[in-house]
Formats: sequence, structure tokens, C-alpha cells
Amino acid sequence: MSMTLTYNEFRSAHKGVAQAEISQLWKMYKEGDYKVPEAEAEAEVIEPEVIEEPVVEEVVVEAPVVTPPPAPPAPPEPPQEDKLQLCKDFNRAVNRFQKLGASMPEEEVTKYHARLKEIASKTIPDKYTCEPTDSWKIWFGPTSDCLLINTTRQLAFRVDRSWWQRHYQTTVYVDRELLNNNDLIESEAMRYAKKGRYVPRYPLVGVECKLPQSYHDIQLR
Repeated sequence: MSMTLTYNEFRSAHKGVAQAEISQLWKMYKEGDYKVPEAEAEAEVIEPEVIEEPVVEEVVVEAPVVTPPPAPPAPPEPPQEDKLQLCKDFNRAVNRFQKLGASMPEEEVTKYHARLKEIASKTIPDKYTCEPTDSWKIWFGPTSDCLLINTTRQLAFRVDRSWWQRHYQTTVYVDRELLNNNDLIESEAMRYAKKGRYVPRYPLVGVECKLPQSYHDIQLR
């Protein structure tokens, strides 16, 4: 405590002491023979109140397991169209269009071409392509049956004389061979069929067979 206490301050520092003793101590304090003891206040330590929160148990409600209904059975696949029958349908449609195409409504003509493309895609071997520069040969039998062969792609088509005359009679980029009977045509068709390279129908003109059809086409080749 400071040495410059006033008397009142000195008395306040000696609360509870008799007045006579205070006077004696005051005299000694002024002469420097007494030091006022410093009061050591004990700091009151207030411990924080620990409030325990009630433990609430979380109730986990499990979602019921929903078993999806079984998927309906897949509808049965439609039976694959017989390729031989499709080829017959193709040739029949081509011959019918040759006779009646000029009188057909435009809508029917559109359906006709779409149907030909559909059948062609279902009956041609995979990855078959044709280029205008491919090499071809045709075998003519004593009947109307012919075998048209793309020798570059090793693929044979079954055609007839009337179809050939309508589309490629004047073409020059094909090897022609006339046979005395159809036996060689049949055996060659069988040989290609065993390799999966025989199509028993007309080729789709301009798509599966790109032989030049006119003098102008020949000049472009």
C-alpha cells in the first residue's frame, strides 16, 4: 500500500482495531517505523455451473424395404422373316412395279422404294459395299435364269434375262458368258451360298450394283 495515506485512509486500513492502538500505529507510521500491511483479497473463484444436457436417444426409423415388382416378361421376338421368302417378295415387287409403276400414286411409289430398301438390308451379307469400279461377270443359261457376280466383292446375285435387259443390257464393264445348261449356274450359286455370299434376288440397282446404265455413265467411269 502507498506511504502517503491520509489518516482516514489509514483508519480504513485498520478496521476492527481499537482506536488507541490505531493512534499508536499512526504515530509510528508517520515516523516511518510502521508499514501498513496490504490486504490480500482472496479472489473468489466461481466455478461455472456444469449443466448436463439430457441425452436424447435418436430413434432411427428404418425405411421399409420395398421390393420392386418383377419386370414383366419380355415379349417374344417376332419370328425372323425367311430370307428366301423375302428375296421372292423383292423380285415380285420389282416385276410388279415394272408393269404398274407408271400408274401408281406417288405415295405408293414411295412405299415401294422403302420396302425394297428394307428387304435389301435384311438379305444382303453384312459389310457388303459396292463401288462403280467393281468388276462383274454374268452367266446366262439356256433359260431366263442368270447369275450376276461381283468378282471384286465375291458376291453372287440371282437375276433373269428380262431384269438384265431392262437395266444393264448396254453396259460394257461386265464379262458375259453363255452356258449350254443351268448346271454350272446352280453349282456356282451353291458354292457362293456355302460361303454366305449368295443372294437369291435382284440387286438393288444403283446401290448393290453400280454398273453404268447409259453412255453418259460409261463416260463418267
